[in-house]
Amino acid sequence: MTGAAARGEPAGVPEQPVLAGLDAPARPRRRARARDVDVEPAGALPVARVAVELSPPHLDRPFEYLVPATLDEAARPGTRVKVRFGSQDVDGYLLERVAEADHDGGLVPLRRVVSAEPVLTPAVARLARAVADRYAGTLPDVLRLAIPPRHARTESEVPGTPAGPGAATTPAGPGAATTPAGPGAATTPAGPGAATTPAGPGAATTPAGPGAATTPAGPGA
Repeated sequence: MTGAAARGEPAGVPEQPVLAGLDAPARPRRRARARDVDVEPAGALPVARVAVELSPPHLDRPFEYLVPATLDEAARPGTRVKVRFGSQDVDGYLLERVAEADHDGGLVPLRRVVSAEPVLTPAVARLARAVADRYAGTLPDVLRLAIPPRHARTESEVPGTPAGPGAATTPAGPGAATTPAGPGAATTPAGPGAATTPAGPGAATTPAGPGAATTPAGPGA
C-alpha cells in the first residue's frame, strides 16, 4: 500500500510530488475554532481589561474579556474576577471597562466576580505598574504584595452598622455624661461634686459638697 492510501487520505486527493532524497512536507494543521458562547453583553462599556494573576513576563499585559449583562453592576474597576485563560480558570483584577475592544475576534466572557468590593484603586494600579517597570518585575507579582488576601467575612460586613437595638453608646471621653435609658432616669454627673438631676417631682436634690444645704423639691418640703 503506497501513496494516499498509505497515509490514510481519502481517495481522489492528488498526491503532492516529492523530490528524491527529501522528506514529504508536513500537512498544515487546522486551527481549532473557538466555541460560540451565547452571552448577552452589558449595555454600556461591555469590554473589560483584566490583569490576570500569572507570573510569566510575556503575559504581563491587560487582556480583554466580555462583560455579560448579568455581571454589569458587580464588574466594577478594581474588583477581583475569575476569567478563563487557555484551559484553566485564573484570578485577575478588572482594571477598566471600555466601549470597544482592540482585539478583532470574539471575546471570552468573564466567568464571575469574586468580590464586588473594589480593592485595586487607580492610584495603586499606577504605582504597582511603575514599581514593576522600575525593578523588572511583573504587575501580578507587585499586586500580590500590595493587596492583602481576600477575607470574605470582612468584605460582607458593612462599616458603621450598630450591634443591635438598645446597644449602649460609648462616651466621647472621661467625665462625659451618659445618655439616660428612659424618662425619669437619673443622669450621671459630669464630674466630682456635680449635682445629680432628680429622678422626678418631689425628689430631693443631692448636695454639691460637704456641709451644703439640701434644696427642697417643692413647697412644704
